[in-house]
Amino acid sequence: MLLAGLGAGAFGVAASAAPVLRLAPSSGKPASWWDRTFLSLQAAGLAEWTSVVGQTFILETPAGRHGLKVAAVTAFAASGPRPRTLGRSQAFSVAFESLGGAPLPAGEGMYRLAHGTHPSLPIFMSAPTAFGRKTRLIAVFN
Repeated sequence: MLLAGLGAGAFGVAASAAPVLRLAPSSGKPASWWDRTFLSLQAAGLAEWTSVVGQTFILETPAGRHGLKVAAVTAFAASGPRPRTLGRSQAFSVAFESLGGAPLPAGEGMYRLAHGTHPSLPIFMSAPTAFGRKTRLIAVFN
């Protein structure tokens, strides 16, 4: 009787923990480990970057600091299997919109991107381009 009670208790604990232990995202779409778990946006996947759309970042350039807002995250179309050495399950681009500050660099290059709650990260940004009345920079994550 004691063993039956312990078995039922263990089953109840396992059943209640099952949603926590589930590795698939709640949307049901398959995702890589990198798309579910990250320590910084440097290693983050499409889902994490999509969750910061609208948030403000600071781009640190040789001319000073410049405010940027994440305007859009766009997934690239899959064109076949991806090499296992890539850290993300899908490539995507992140469009940053200028908010002002120090002059933006004229060309593309590596800069440091800072955020209030995420660790700063090195990032390769495109040259600034006009997008309507706004100025955008693009970063590509493979």
